[in-house]
Amino acid sequence: MYYYEILKDFNFSMEKDIESAKILNSMIKRDEELLKEVESIIKDRVVYVYGAGPSLLRHIEYYKHPLVVADGACKAFLENDIIPDIIVSDLDGDLNALKECNKKGSIVVVHAHGDNIERIKSEVPKLKDVIGTHQVPDLKLENLIYVGGFTDGDRACYFSKYFGAKKLILGGMDFGEFITKYSRPNLKRDVERGDEIKIKKLRWAKRLIELLSREIEIEFLR
Repeated sequence: MYYYEILKDFNFSMEKDIESAKILNSMIKRDEELLKEVESIIKDRVVYVYGAGPSLLRHIEYYKHPLVVADGACKAFLENDIIPDIIVSDLDGDLNALKECNKKGSIVVVHAHGDNIERIKSEVPKLKDVIGTHQVPDLKLENLIYVGGFTDGDRACYFSKYFGAKKLILGGMDFGEFITKYSRPNLKRDVERGDEIKIKKLRWAKRLIELLSREIEIEFLR
């Protein structure tokens, strides 16, 4: 299972992942109606999934609903007066944009991992229509689901597959060495080279999407 490879590769703590998941599990309730709504949005449909890479702005014009976006990519859509159906986030993108989209109808899929415990505690109470996910494969929690994936971008793909998407069309997913202000709001420029950890995460995202492509048709916007 790739989760254990990721733990080793990044020296992450499974104990902290579990702690974070349990905290999020205690803060939200499993909403069956919301889960049915997500299924109705995604199941048996071609789903557009967008990351926050350098190609994001070039690809926005090609979007269609259902639209599932990774975290900070929601800001680019908001700037273009487009509200994503679903935002997949570990809460390290532009929180103001995420909350504005949430107010306007976006469902937010909040992910628990060992490094975002404080953001979960502070930000989840400010959101509505929240679905919780975690990343420990064998962990069973009543209010969270496990969909697979690692970064917000590839997890958005796994989330869409989990809810029965027929095909995925991906935009704003580049997997190179450069990241945007939509991915990291504190960047001084619109696009900068990522640090080594971010670059390694993008390599993992590419690998996980390649694995997923064995189970569902995936097309990349060019």
